[in-house]
Amino acid sequence: MKKILISIVILIAGVFAFLWFSIDVNPDRVTTIYGSPALYDINGKLFHVRLSPDSEWQIQIPLNEMGKWLPLVAVNAEDGRFFSHPGIDLIALMRAIFQDLTRGRVVSGASTITTQVIRMAVSERERRKRTLPTKIREFIMALKIERELTKEQILECYLNLAPFGGNIRGVQAASLIYFGKTASQISRGEACLLIGMLKGPTLYRPDLRPSAARRRRNDIIALMERKNVFTYEEARRAYREELPGRKFEMPSRAWHYSELMFSQNPQHVQRYDTTLNLEIQVKLEAILKQSLNEFPRSITLSAGIVDNKVAELVGWVGNARFVYKSDSSSSSWVDCGRAPRSPGSTLKPLAYLSAIEQGILTPSTLLADTSAAFSGRAPRNFDLQYRGAVTARSALSESLNAPAVRVLRFAGNDNVLNLMREAGLRHLNQSSKYYGDSLILGGCDVTLLEELEAYTMIASLGIHRPLRLLQEAPEISGRLASSAGCWLISDILIHRGELSMLARNTLGAKWRVALKTGTSYGLRDAWCAAWTPDYTVVVWAGNPEGDSWPGLVGARAAAPVAVKILRSVSPKSEWYDKPSNLTMQKVCALSGKPPTALCPSLKYEWAIDGVTKTFPCNMHVIKEGQSVVNMPAGFSESLKNNNERIDINKKSSTLSIISPIPGASYFAAPLDYERKIPMKAEGSKGRLWWYLDGVYIGSSEGKSTFFHDVPDGEHVISAADEAGHSAKVNVKVFTPGRRTQSELLF
Repeated sequence: MKKILISIVILIAGVFAFLWFSIDVNPDRVTTIYGSPALYDINGKLFHVRLSPDSEWQIQIPLNEMGKWLPLVAVNAEDGRFFSHPGIDLIALMRAIFQDLTRGRVVSGASTITTQVIRMAVSERERRKRTLPTKIREFIMALKIERELTKEQILECYLNLAPFGGNIRGVQAASLIYFGKTASQISRGEACLLIGMLKGPTLYRPDLRPSAARRRRNDIIALMERKNVFTYEEARRAYREELPGRKFEMPSRAWHYSELMFSQNPQHVQRYDTTLNLEIQVKLEAILKQSLNEFPRSITLSAGIVDNKVAELVGWVGNARFVYKSDSSSSSWVDCGRAPRSPGSTLKPLAYLSAIEQGILTPSTLLADTSAAFSGRAPRNFDLQYRGAVTARSALSESLNAPAVRVLRFAGNDNVLNLMREAGLRHLNQSSKYYGDSLILGGCDVTLLEELEAYTMIASLGIHRPLRLLQEAPEISGRLASSAGCWLISDILIHRGELSMLARNTLGAKWRVALKTGTSYGLRDAWCAAWTPDYTVVVWAGNPEGDSWPGLVGARAAAPVAVKILRSVSPKSEWYDKPSNLTMQKVCALSGKPPTALCPSLKYEWAIDGVTKTFPCNMHVIKEGQSVVNMPAGFSESLKNNNERIDINKKSSTLSIISPIPGASYFAAPLDYERKIPMKAEGSKGRLWWYLDGVYIGSSEGKSTFFHDVPDGEHVISAADEAGHSAKVNVKVFTPGRRTQSELLF
């Protein structure tokens, strides 16, 4: 008998040894969970979840994010000796064998948390039947995995793999669906309800069988009280907790951002730490939703926000109608921010930047806003008017078309196109000859996402970085332009033509923003790019199907929205420090070039040391012994005759109005509710008296600037000094966008 027992022991030991060495377990097979892709914002907040590859809701989280009660209740209810046994609870195993043999049926099991992890992570994935060999194999694997993983790692796997009815798996998904909160936030009673479901995930579902779920939960609470896990009072409070009356939806915020992120990254990853800032996203969605009230249902808005410091996309709404849940139109699903659209005038700053970088342009450079030299195909401005001679500062801030085309040609079409491509405008995939002059007037396609990248480069003072959607994505950066050049572009676009002071007052005395609007041909797209040193925003308004609407004007439809967004997310942004290689230089007030002795009036303007070319003024010259202004060809149709000259020494010009510019048209800035124009004269004797359409409006001292409200329309502004000299100019003032649909952009 003794020999038989020894033989049996040897046989069992041999079988065990054989199984031990023949059954292998890879820890990665246990810890790898094919769960739901889950997106977290920059502060670690979960905002979007998709179904797992197995069409389940399963969100993997570490043990320290499961809160206090779930792990504690799970161990005490499911495997009281978990932290002391080696993977198999021999006491429970012997008890189960004895009960099953004496009663002739299965009375209790001997599963441990470790063996259940092996079953869910290995056996179920391999679709093994629940047979005795399978259980023995699981026991061997449980013993071996205990040598590879810590108890905490095994418990974490268990709570992430545990089923909770239907297609819900893992405590995080169960907590979100049944209680609408994360696992770390659930109470004692809620923890007991979830752990109680493990005995029968369908049998004890609170949404299907609330009475059975309550009884099971109460049994777990009573067990916790007996084991001194809960005090008497804690147990009483847990009993009084109500069962969830409904199931909650999984988080699905920022849908278009999530679609964009998944389009650029594989979905087999379970946790994505994105660059989205949920607080900023909420503000963005609220502003866009409110702004939709100003548009018909066929028009929608799209917008993105970039943190300039790290080039991260922190807010994105591809279609505001999708956020507006009451809109059930099929086009509300379209992410308009990723659709190629005509950019209107929004690419003009890149042409000016290229010319500034080459040293051939400064903000004071005189440009011709005329139809001359365009062979009968002259680009027209939004108001269908030409202004004659304008500075580059005015031409860009007022978005004049003819000067922009001239700047494009000065800088070189290839140079400008290359800068645009390098800045992120990837849809510009044709040659410069293909686009021609229309490149700068909106005759091409870009996306809102691309414009965000390009304007972030300007807002970052020349540093280009592809926009990041994941925090761990590598930061790739390179300098495309000088900080001085981008600073000048930003400085120009703070000023809205001659109404720059009014724009500053409207936007706030201490808060400044640079912005550029754009309106596509046929009034199909309205754009605005706006930035501070902290954030860049681009807003698009239009019809997803490309139809036109008279209100789709950048300054009216998109600019107010962009300013609201920036003021919401960047209310205390300081402005840029002046680059060290920018210097203020004296230039001729007319030509914008370094003055000669013949230049009668000077002003100060920025120049870039070592870059800006310093050719002296060639407009003020001596002819036939007299000082005259020699306007270059193309500046004015009235100066085509070379014999026509302007004599600047005549007595009648003793008093001259230098602001407003004679014959100019003045735009109101976005959000401007007044029409204040700066009025200034030179050559006056004593005090100046100012008149608007013959009506006295005020006075000023000498060369000081006088501001006064001027309504929309055509006006005559005149001034008289104490010596009796007088001067007058004709001007137009109007609000951009107050046009009919039949008025074209050029």
